[in-house]
Amino acid sequence: MKSGTCGTLLLLLLLSLFLLLPSARSEGVWCYQCGTGVEGQPDCEDFARASSWTQFWRQCAPDSVCVKSKPAWDEDKLERQTVRGCSPGTSLQGARHQEGCWTHPTISHALTCYCHTSLCNSAHDATLTTTHTQARVLLVLLLLLFCVMVDHVVVVVV
Repeated sequence: MKSGTCGTLLLLLLLSLFLLLPSARSEGVWCYQCGTGVEGQPDCEDFARASSWTQFWRQCAPDSVCVKSKPAWDEDKLERQTVRGCSPGTSLQGARHQEGCWTHPTISHALTCYCHTSLCNSAHDATLTTTHTQARVLLVLLLLLFCVMVDHVVVVVV
């Protein structure tokens, strides 16, 4: 492999990674939505059983974040009572929602999780992850390692 080819490929991957990372754009993030109680909208039990989640995709308003909230009671009904969807990016007090999960002490101890990347509110447990972003970063790092190894092998062989 030519040494310039590996560098060019790495540069293209880094550029695509940069373009795919969330940014402050005029359009909102995409979130999974279920359990809102709106007639005709699916509940989160449907989400948990679905083989494809595309039917649950919703584009949020600009400056929104994704949210998942589930009650802290009755384990048998957790998915039925869970809500996924869009949330304004700031609280009523004007504070920006931080990424992560918190138990709200005054609302039946519900666990509420906020995340800022598209389709990040799919987790079935308490932790929401930015899996797609992490996978892209890992891919670039593995490609970089591969390029270094190939370049090293070419130097040793020559």
